[in-house]
Amino acid sequence: MRDTAIAYDEMLSVMGRQMQPNDIRKLTALLGHRDIISLAAGAPSSETFPLEELAEIAARVIRTHGQFALQYGPTRGPQPLIEGIAEMLRGRGIATATPSEVVVTSGSQQGLDLVSRLLIDPGDVAMIELPSYIGGIIALHNAQAEMVGVQQDDGGLIIDDLRQKLAGLLKAGRRVKCIYTIPNFQNPSGVTLAVERREQLIQIADEFDLLIIEDDPYFDLAFTEAARPQPLAALRPERVIYLGSFSKVLAPGLRAAYVCAPAEIAAKVEMAKEGADLSSSVLDQAIVLEALRSGLIEKRLPELRQFYEVRCRAMLNALAEFAHAGARWTRPTGGFFILLELAGKIDATEILMQALDSGVAYVPGQPFFIDGSGANTLRLAYSKETPEKIGEGVARLGRVLQGAQRAEAV
Repeated sequence: MRDTAIAYDEMLSVMGRQMQPNDIRKLTALLGHRDIISLAAGAPSSETFPLEELAEIAARVIRTHGQFALQYGPTRGPQPLIEGIAEMLRGRGIATATPSEVVVTSGSQQGLDLVSRLLIDPGDVAMIELPSYIGGIIALHNAQAEMVGVQQDDGGLIIDDLRQKLAGLLKAGRRVKCIYTIPNFQNPSGVTLAVERREQLIQIADEFDLLIIEDDPYFDLAFTEAARPQPLAALRPERVIYLGSFSKVLAPGLRAAYVCAPAEIAAKVEMAKEGADLSSSVLDQAIVLEALRSGLIEKRLPELRQFYEVRCRAMLNALAEFAHAGARWTRPTGGFFILLELAGKIDATEILMQALDSGVAYVPGQPFFIDGSGANTLRLAYSKETPEKIGEGVARLGRVLQGAQRAEAV
């Protein structure tokens, strides 16, 4: 008879025992097959996928280069793609970007995981925005970092709060390794780091001898050119590990992203990646390379920017009409997200089921705050639904919030 009383938990590593389910993934199970307007899904709209162009590229790649595209590939990525990414980054102002600094990864999340494990020893401190991207939090948590939150406002990370907390940590003898930031159209807040704060952040990294992990998947989704500041890596590449992705401008099913870091660190990323997956999908990389070479990505950007700007404007207009009294929200200039701060003591997690029963979904904000705050916030994504559904979804949410506000006042 099989023994079912094995204590598997005792066989796990410290990291394995500390792993917890992702609250956002759990929300997916709640949605099920309900007829719900989803303001939760932080993914690009499938309407934006260039299906015909990608089908043609994929067929051509397999027919003409199938013996390579369907084979294992180099861990760092094929040289032509690495060179293409380096050229693209130089176009973003990262003038020093070279192929020796680029590693192709299986999505940005793999890059975050590899970089976190390379930088962090258990107990090292990583500075992180309040709120911050759940995937970055998971990667740093799995590397056993102690995360210390830094406040944000409409101009992004607050430099004075960062400096004060760094000074306190160093006085206490703590080892601070890095600052993790999403400077453009941040997930989940939608805010963008102000230009003057970028210079200040670089100065702090120099002063305290820190690395900056710059997670920049939304760079190309600025609604206007003026809303697209230079990357931190353009200001001080020696201090910055830069992560980017093709998921938002092509399709997330093509698991092609990249890390650009000082050559010594990029070499270590390559070694760590070899132990993780040997190589990313060569077929995916070949398709992305052809999309770059043909100009497909660059050609589509104006259309993509307009697509998401229209949806962002629809959500902002609906919030102005339907949000409950005292609520506040961010006003992004690109990306996918708005952070809504509720008035009073309304807990976004507690009223989620009411919202689902009313036919609208969102993501409670608290999991994005590593200090346990943010219970009165929620993340709204305008990337998936039509403008009409966004308006209706916010109206439904507004009715739920107004009911919660009335209940609180009783």
